Amino acid sequence: MTSRMFRNLMLLGLFMGPGACTCMKSDEERLREYEQEIESLPEELKPIELTLYGLNYTDLYIDSFSVSGIGGANIPVSSPTAGSSGGVCCMPWYPGAALPIPIKVSWTRDNKRRCEKEVMITGPVPPNPENFAVHFFPDGHIEIELTEGYPELKLRLERFSATQRKESGNVVLDEQVARCKNVNQQ
Repeated sequence: MTSRMFRNLMLLGLFMGPGACTCMKSDEERLREYEQEIESLPEELKPIELTLYGLNYTDLYIDSFSVSGIGGANIPVSSPTAGSSGGVCCMPWYPGAALPIPIKVSWTRDNKRRCEKEVMITGPVPPNPENFAVHFFPDGHIEIELTEGYPELKLRLERFSATQRKESGNVVLDEQVARCKNVNQQ
């Protein structure tokens, strides 16, 4: 098996998430095995750790989000000068990974509905990525961007407050573009 094939198989396992395994091992056992596998890899195949950010151009606040099970922070509604969550460590990235890569993004609003959507990482990937940015757009699509510096806003929109874009009449398209369930149905 070539190193590229091995790296891509590792990425597939990482980005499919823990639900991809039907085995009965505990999370701790799977984590220990994963860490042992990573430690045994040659240095050029080991993942690097990126800081995870979320940027919210939608009409309403996002309580939380995650990427393949790695939790991000809450994301206020963006303004013309700000709009990201705080950075959260650590999103693994395998340098040289073949693109595109499907990845699962999930999020909640008002801690009532959890939505989930598969998003493709398409690149480009900078030579020395440091940040993994998830951009939530008003039309419901989501983009993932790897950056060397702090992720920049892709849209500069006015807002009423950090929790809503307009004083009234706010709309989000979560239900139309993603699979959503009541949080207590998870």
